[in-house]
Amino acid sequence: MKFVTCLLAFLLVSAAINGAVEARSFRGERPCDEIYVVKEGETLQTISVKCKTLSILDDNPQILDSDDLGQGTVLYIRRPAKGGQF
Repeated sequence: MKFVTCLLAFLLVSAAINGAVEARSFRGERPCDEIYVVKEGETLQTISVKCKTLSILDDNPQILDSDDLGQGTVLYIRRPAKGGQF
């Protein structure tokens, strides 16, 4: 019985977290500012997913290739057009 109670509690918490994430995505909130400073270990792919953008290389001519990214690099993150999606 204790296992069932723990399982139900886990499922409720998981559903609440998932709902909060989906609500945030629905509202179109983005976790990145227009100016983004690269943190240690980040790649263009991880930043692209985090910031919900596909145009990092296009908008940052100082980045010559995807490996030319280090901690402290400053990136411009373009806001999507109103109604635009990732």
